[in-house]
Amino acid sequence: MTSFFRTRSTGQTRTASSKAGFTLIELMIVVAIIGVLSTLVTKMIQMAQARSFEANAKSDISTLSSALEAYARDEGVYPGWDMKLGGEDLETFNCFPILFENLQGERPPEGKAGKNAPYSDMAADRIAVIDEDFEEEFKRAGRDELFDPEVDKYYLDPWSEPYFYRENKSKRTKEDWMLKRRGFDLWSIGPDGENEACFGYPEEDEEYDDIGNW
Repeated sequence: MTSFFRTRSTGQTRTASSKAGFTLIELMIVVAIIGVLSTLVTKMIQMAQARSFEANAKSDISTLSSALEAYARDEGVYPGWDMKLGGEDLETFNCFPILFENLQGERPPEGKAGKNAPYSDMAADRIAVIDEDFEEEFKRAGRDELFDPEVDKYYLDPWSEPYFYRENKSKRTKEDWMLKRRGFDLWSIGPDGENEACFGYPEEDEEYDDIGNW
């Protein structure tokens, strides 16, 4: 009798252990599934954000391009018609501050804007100036800076990098790096933060993520 009860007790113990082990495996599987789903959801959110940023950049460029055309109809030239590549290299050459003052600034004699300015409605929280305390960094423009035509102002894209602008139409010598030779180049350097469009169109076996008016 003693032997019988011992065997029976051992069998119950094994059954309980098996149930506990099976439950642990199930829990591990559930945790793994949750991890996979979390990764997928994160990637989907990142992809949606990337598409949203790209769409916003294209919208900004379209809006600013229309404003530039309106300015040109009034003034007969595009902003920056008298600016040439000087000591800067192609990657840093940016006439956006001139664009800003011509489209968004004060009309003469107080400012340099066209006669029907403002031609655009740039969001104030995305208008930036160079932060003198940190090289190549930008900060939100203050009220005094916004209305000072002597302060260079830039407009930040969805990745918090400045839009680039250069006028090509008035230049007698048409360079290979000019994308829109009869007008202007206006672009965002895109999510990778590399200003590649400044050199012109990519080679046949290359591509870049810069977004522009071409």
